[in-house]
Amino acid sequence: MSEIERLERESNEIWASRLGAIAAHQLKGVKDEQAIREITLKYWEPIRAAITSDNSLKRPRTAFAKAITEKFPNSQKRKPGYYHTKPRGKAAHWEHLALWYATSNRDRWDVVGDEARVAYKVSFEQPTQPEQPTQTEQIEQTQQATQPEQTEQITLQQEATTTVLSLETMNIAQLELDVDTQKVVEDAIAYSGMSLAEFVKKACQVYAKTVTGKVKLADEDLTPVPTAELMSEKYKTHPGRADELTRRAIYALEVHNNNCTERNQKWHINQTAIQTLTGSKPATIKKILENYQIRLDDHNAKHELNPYDNRKPGIKIDEAINLVELVPDGLNVV
Repeated sequence: MSEIERLERESNEIWASRLGAIAAHQLKGVKDEQAIREITLKYWEPIRAAITSDNSLKRPRTAFAKAITEKFPNSQKRKPGYYHTKPRGKAAHWEHLALWYATSNRDRWDVVGDEARVAYKVSFEQPTQPEQPTQTEQIEQTQQATQPEQTEQITLQQEATTTVLSLETMNIAQLELDVDTQKVVEDAIAYSGMSLAEFVKKACQVYAKTVTGKVKLADEDLTPVPTAELMSEKYKTHPGRADELTRRAIYALEVHNNNCTERNQKWHINQTAIQTLTGSKPATIKKILENYQIRLDDHNAKHELNPYDNRKPGIKIDEAINLVELVPDGLNVV
């Protein structure tokens, strides 16, 4: 019997505690997030699969997490293998990355890296609802709306005599920047020797060129660009880079799997696999793969593959799949 399987008469909570302790032992000295993710999910995923009710999963999850934190206590300082979190009603702190992946939310399993976690959390933030006027304010608004036409004429006359705001006459406070941004802008203006008006004009000019430049790049056909070059610093910020590399990575994995004779040589095509091969951000790959989901599902089903097939001891996917060699460019990619 595998150490992962639940023992006879072993409750879910005790099972989770036991697997958490095993995972914690294997995580000792491991700092790489991908490695932490693989070890954690090796022991957590079977628990999540066996307990389908989120409510029933709470106590086992707590037991699993407790086993982790006993070996890796929370910290008030940044540490390798930890991530920053601020639970509701608790002080912000750093906790071990295993706790990020030991969750009932499977979507989080593919959110790898601090930047991806920030983007993931931001996606759940709701915009602040505008305050509704009080009853008194509503009455005042009604009264203002029903004032005599003479009052409106006076107001219009007053507005006509008001100085028209222009770029040359405005001050930095009128830009309504936050405190930090205003300080940065003030320092930049001082260093540049420009006036506020000149600085604003220059900033608009530079940003406009940046935006239009990205638009032009987005229309560029990257198909003939060699894969090695596409993965270099030269194209790192190109808006079409991730899409093109994803297209090539999917094709490379399909070709590899179709040519394999043994199942243990094949790789399940998913977000993590594509992210590893392309070096792109998880959130970016997740969005791109929405357009390929049917294709990936069909291919994985054809070869009877699942995420567990990518856990090959001693072999990493980017070592087995050389994207540059398999797909030197995008000309023949389908």
